[in-house]
Amino acid sequence: MTRTDVEKALEVEESIKGIALNVQEELSEEQKSIVKRYLRKIDFRVIPVVVLLYIFSLVDRGNISAALVAGLPQHMKMSTSQQGNTVTFFYVTYLLCETPANVLLKKTTPSIWFALIGSLWSISCMCLGFINNATLFIVIRALLGAFESGFTPGVVGFLNYWYTRAEIPFRMSLFFLAVPISGIIGNPLSAFLASHRLGKFEPYQTIFIIEGAITLAISILTYFFLIDYPDKATIFTHEEKELLIRRLNTEHGMASKAKPTFKQTLNALSDWKVYVNAMIFFGYNNFAIIVGTFAPTMIKGAGFPATKSIYLASLPSAVGFFGIILSMKLVGKVKYSTLMVFYAIFPLACYVVAAFANGKYLKLTFLSLSGFGSATNVPLSLSFSSVNQGGIYKGLLASAVVVSIGSICGVFVPRFFVPDYAPKFLLGHLLTIGFSMMASLLTIFLRFYYASENRRRDNNPVDLSHIPIEEQRLLNDRHPNFRYNL
Repeated sequence: MTRTDVEKALEVEESIKGIALNVQEELSEEQKSIVKRYLRKIDFRVIPVVVLLYIFSLVDRGNISAALVAGLPQHMKMSTSQQGNTVTFFYVTYLLCETPANVLLKKTTPSIWFALIGSLWSISCMCLGFINNATLFIVIRALLGAFESGFTPGVVGFLNYWYTRAEIPFRMSLFFLAVPISGIIGNPLSAFLASHRLGKFEPYQTIFIIEGAITLAISILTYFFLIDYPDKATIFTHEEKELLIRRLNTEHGMASKAKPTFKQTLNALSDWKVYVNAMIFFGYNNFAIIVGTFAPTMIKGAGFPATKSIYLASLPSAVGFFGIILSMKLVGKVKYSTLMVFYAIFPLACYVVAAFANGKYLKLTFLSLSGFGSATNVPLSLSFSSVNQGGIYKGLLASAVVVSIGSICGVFVPRFFVPDYAPKFLLGHLLTIGFSMMASLLTIFLRFYYASENRRRDNNPVDLSHIPIEEQRLLNDRHPNFRYNL
């Protein structure tokens, strides 16, 4: 006789009794085989769709760089200030809406939320192709930023729904492979579209219309393909679901069961470590934004033709792709902080040469090499923050705060890469270098703090077994069994 849903639910509840929070059990060989099976299923249903949507999210926000060298300023008679505002106001609404967006994610389901905001930002991108007024263009760019704001921090939190702390870094890197891939695909696609008119439209208008339409199709697909919660998924066998839920309950808990309160929100937002992580992300994200968004501008400033500059701007992304692939092999073997500092120092040295050396081919070569770490430190810094939060809801809030504060750089630093500062962009380069150095110093500081706190907890064990596990879970990373990843 087939088990009823109630019987299955009772069996799952029974399977999580007796677990010790933040202490994973040793798995038998058979259990390891079950874990591999269910991870393959999750990876197939969760990762591809969010990666694909993220690729075109980045294309839709980044195609402004191609438009700026493909006739947008001239056609709309934009002032230098208005050109800067096309990027600035995107990030103003982006950072203002990120934390509220992650709260809304918890109020709905991931498949509905990601499909909805993806549809809204793709339509906004398409609208940019029909506008002939500079002020209205900037307003729509601001809406694009508001709609995109819920995606990246949302997915960073969403991965905690499905994976344990040890499993997240690899998947986070898979997700952020979208960053270099979007550059590899997006820049040549934009250059191709800019060189082929769509009816009466200007080349830059063709870019917005076609790329927005592609994203809209992917957003609709997301609603039908993405699955929301592990305990409600139907893709697992009974043994797979039981072990998956038990392992997740040992750490984050079930996202579908989390009932956030105002007190939990205040506790999460009052953690100083969240803001240190945010400043780390600020420095590394700024480096990625400048290399990713303004590569065509810098390459054109070095002396290359406009359309060729858009094609050549995919080179830093191509190098960044290999940087992330290497980090995926090293994560779990090398400490986060060590990887982050390594991926900061080498690219920063290359960026300095690209910024201050003479010779257009020398500049192009070293700007391309700087992509090795610019793309890679984005997933590493977000993973470093995410795995050290200790709970589903705190992880969602922390990811939103980190990405929000980390996106502030997009409000003002790009203003120093407009034509008034060409071709040297001195102040922009100095800010980019300084913020990256700040991020590395804060990474080293946080590593020493985490190591010290881990030692203190090792030397002063506390038994909380008499407290119900759901009450223990509210301690998040302050739980005495929790150990920070360095």
